[in-house]
Amino acid sequence: MKTFISTLTLGCQRGAMVIAATILLAPITPAYSQSNIDSDGDGISDRYERIMKTNPNDATSTPADLDKDGLPDAHDLDIDGDGVNNWQDPFPRNAQEYSDSDGDGVGDRNDKDSDGDGFTNHDETVAGTNPNNKEDFPDSESPVLTVTALPEVVTESQLIVSGMAFDMGMGVSKVQVVNEDGRVFKAHFNYATHWRTLVQLSRGENLLQVAVFDKANNRTRKVISVRYEP
Repeated sequence: MKTFISTLTLGCQRGAMVIAATILLAPITPAYSQSNIDSDGDGISDRYERIMKTNPNDATSTPADLDKDGLPDAHDLDIDGDGVNNWQDPFPRNAQEYSDSDGDGVGDRNDKDSDGDGFTNHDETVAGTNPNNKEDFPDSESPVLTVTALPEVVTESQLIVSGMAFDMGMGVSKVQVVNEDGRVFKAHFNYATHWRTLVQLSRGENLLQVAVFDKANNRTRKVISVRYEP
């Protein structure tokens, strides 16, 4: 054991009195947490071994520790050590898998169609869509558009144009009607597929362009003609 000696001198500036003292300093012993002791060197502390009812002095008696991080599985919030907590990990004992976008029991890393939308991850990557989002997939099919029949001649300057529109892919984004002046009249849906809008007409013949767009920006257009004679 080492003893540290320190001498302390006190004095007055004019030398009236000088006091000298020798102080013996006790040695400092580094603290070591009892919770870190691992008597048998099996990677699990004695404290956890006692909690788990294994023998802290026998390296062959040790709690299960899948990721070898020193925390027994029963007390480890991330058993496989993949960085995802057990309750958020569909595969808490598989460090290679931590997500299952379509819930089919196959991890995304080994699932050729991660989101279950019917398109392979490769096809979605090539198309620029998200392979982990079933609402985002390759869609090259144009939407369907119908326009309710209109009279050939009307006497009012405003006309209700209506019809149906739907898309079997990502769904309809919008329906609009453009008149000859270039004004755009956005349609509103009354039901899932039924749309209508109020269009301003010019005197004489009017060519109206009706268009439906889907969420992949595919479109279908129709041109209708109506004559306005006030």
